[in-house]
Amino acid sequence: MGIVERRERLRIQVRSDIVKTAKDIAREDGWTAVSIRKIADVIEYSPPILYEYFESKDKLLEAIRLEGFDYLQTEFVKIKGHFSNPQKQLVEVAQTIWHFAVENPEVFQVMFNLEGAYCDSKKAYSQAMSIKDNPVWEMIASLRPKSGDLVTKTYYEWWCLTFGFISITMTTQPRYAFPQAEPVYMEGIRRFIRSIM
Repeated sequence: MGIVERRERLRIQVRSDIVKTAKDIAREDGWTAVSIRKIADVIEYSPPILYEYFESKDKLLEAIRLEGFDYLQTEFVKIKGHFSNPQKQLVEVAQTIWHFAVENPEVFQVMFNLEGAYCDSKKAYSQAMSIKDNPVWEMIASLRPKSGDLVTKTYYEWWCLTFGFISITMTTQPRYAFPQAEPVYMEGIRRFIRSIM
């Protein structure tokens, strides 16, 4: 392996270490405890080195937010390819969002500016909500094939229901209450799906 390839591999590894360390600190102590200096101390690099990767905490949070939405988008594509029934697809999508949020609360917090994880960028939202090549929009369109503008409106309502319910639950309920909230969430999802058919 040449010097250029080795440097690039090291660069990717350091960037990954920065992101992972930020998430680890946030999971343990909350997002307000995360700083470039603290991350640098943990991974034993000087803060100026970290600023070469992320010029601010906001840029770091933006990268984590994009990572979260990209992960979910990949899962939604898999669901669309695995199940042919759009009702089943949407139930699986909702379940995937729930499990992702419960298993990765620190990422979900960044995705929706919760618990001190404030990120000013809106870039990830415009990408995630775009209807172009969007598997969830396509699932909804399969249930409303002749509805045109209503599909986009329904897609927005889907966003509000899924991500909104989970955000409110995470903000207002203790973690031990999440298992009791999941059936309420899924029943709301099923009612919503029935309402658009």
